[in-house]
Formats: sequence, structure tokens, C-alpha cells
Amino acid sequence: MRRMRFGTMLAMVFTLATGNVFADSLTPFQPGPSDVVLADVQPHFNTDDNRNNEYYSEWWSFVFTLENGYWAYVQFLVSNLGPGDGNAVVTAEVRVPGAEKYSEKTELKNGQWSWATDSFALKFGENTLSGPLDALKIHLKNASFEADFQLKNVVPPWKPGTGRAQYGASASRYYKFALLAPVALLDGTVKIEGEDTVHNVKGFVHADHSLCTVGMQEQAKRWMRFRAVNPKTTLIVSDIEPPSIYGSERIQFAVLFSEGKKVFETTRFNIKFDNEYVDPKKTGYSTPRLVEINSTDGGTKARFVIKTTKLTGREDFLETAGAAKRFVISKFAKPIMYDFDGVFAAEVITDGKAEKFGSKGRYYFAILNL
Repeated sequence: MRRMRFGTMLAMVFTLATGNVFADSLTPFQPGPSDVVLADVQPHFNTDDNRNNEYYSEWWSFVFTLENGYWAYVQFLVSNLGPGDGNAVVTAEVRVPGAEKYSEKTELKNGQWSWATDSFALKFGENTLSGPLDALKIHLKNASFEADFQLKNVVPPWKPGTGRAQYGASASRYYKFALLAPVALLDGTVKIEGEDTVHNVKGFVHADHSLCTVGMQEQAKRWMRFRAVNPKTTLIVSDIEPPSIYGSERIQFAVLFSEGKKVFETTRFNIKFDNEYVDPKKTGYSTPRLVEINSTDGGTKARFVIKTTKLTGREDFLETAGAAKRFVISKFAKPIMYDFDGVFAAEVITDGKAEKFGSKGRYYFAILNL
């Protein structure tokens, strides 16, 4: 599976003003109805707080698992970073069997992208994302290829309770998250520019929506995520350890789906890390390779054990950033992200009855600062 792009996670730190506000409290995701409504996933750019907030970034990401050697990744992104506000980017990548990977970024300025107010419909140049929230449609058109994807959710869109974590007393400083598609079946077509063949693709996809109005260096000190996605069993876990100015509070959620039904969800859990991988290239950097999670929610008890099996990627942003960005970011963040293949095993006990689950997945651990 495609990992979350580290560049997106770090987008909020690309500014000359670090803007670290010493907040007085942290309000993580609160328990509540987990249904996703239109207002959760519409662009939030046009609010008074976000329109001129340099740290505002919002994105809709799609990770595809396709049959017969096909591969794809799509992200729609809006950000105020750098010169100008309300800039947008569509990242679209595909690979067809026996061919190279085609990767395109369509960059747009404010005014070149739009959205409907009464339905879910984004238009980024010639690229669109629209439809009912549980049956989205994606249309892509760029210099390399044109593609259409139709999604049909296996389970409904979901968010972790309120889906909103607030940094400090100001209501304008927050992180929002929702799963547009925890897992959805997919049909689509891809046509490579200059070729007559239309490729029919099938598979499944995982899609989420994220919004952040604070700098990444303030949003997280360390961030662990695990994602196991398939139509039979889907587990999504996230654990954010914010900077120490917020005390010991964490921003967490876990949700498990099986056979099209939600088995367990929570916005609070106890977490234990073990079996550290020590980075041989970076002194002081390590990442746990074994995670145990225990939670009780609504009388249901759940235990998850996540184990990594293979390190598949490491990205040290200071090694790949340009000199100007490296100079600025190194003053307040030293970010590295580790990707692993992994597996999970779970036991969920409801009314004394235990059910067990397990699957392969992807594990990500990001360190923003020691």
C-alpha cells in the first residue's frame, strides 16, 4: 500500500515564522456520533480563521490496492503555505502493467479551484472529486493520463467521535480527521496519453480527509499510525504524541471493521511500545516495532497487538530538502519517517463473547523532534 506522504505531513512547517504558541490545554477527539456529514469534509478554506492562516492545510487522499499489477495514488490538497493563499495541488500517479509509473502534479492558484456548497463536489482545474460520500467519483486529467474511478463503500464513512482535536484555548487552532472510505470497492478506467488502449481497473481503496491549522512541529512530536485495509477486515489506528507544552494528553483513535460491520471504535486507549529499531544513521532516533493497545468502550473490551515485519522506507526530510528549507526547519524540527510492513492480531470481547481478528497492514512512525 502507498504510505502517507511525508511531504504532506510536513507541509505546515514550510514557513519562515515558526509561530509556536504556548497553549494552555489540549482537547483530543471526544466521544460522539461517528457519522460523517457534508460539513465534515467540505473545504474549510473560506472561513475567517483559515483564509489568511499560513498554517492552514487540508487534503483528501486515496490509497489504491488494484488487481493485475495496476497501481494508483491520488491526493487533492489546499494550502496557504508560501506565497499566496488558497493554492491547490492535485497529485495523481498510476502504473499500468509493463509500463513506467506516471506521476503528475497539477498546481493551481486560488480561483482556479472550487467546490459546491450543497453537495460534495470539488473541481481542481480539470480534476474532480464528487458524489455521495459513500460512493465517490474521481476524474483525473493531466499531461500523462486521464482516469475515472468509481468507489462504493464497503462500510460507511467514519470519524473518531467529534473528529476534531483542539490545540489550546483558541477554537481556530485544530486538527480534523475523517475516513471518507475506510474501505471501498473500486472500478475504473485509465488511458495513457498517446495510446489507444483503455485500461479497466478493479480493486479497493482507502480514503481520508485531514485538516490542520497549526504547524506540524506543534501538531505532533511523534506520530504512530497503522493501516490494514481489505474488504474483509480493516483496522485504522492513530496515536499522536503532541509536544510537551501540552502535557501528557494524546490524540488517539482506533476503529475495526469486519465483514462490512463496525466491530469496535474508540478515541482513548492505553498504548505500550516495545522492540525498538535503532536508526543506524541518526543518533538518538529509534522507532518501536511492537505496539500493544488496550481499550474499553461502551462495555466492549479490545486488545490489539501490532508487529512490524520489515522496514520498507525511511525518509529524513533534512537530507532531501533544499538548503533554504533545511536551514529553517532544522531550527525547530528534525523530522524522519519510518515505514514498515506489519501484521496485527486483535481480540474484542462483548458481553463475555470473544472474537479474534488479524491481517497484514502498513505501519508508519514519524518523529518530528526528540
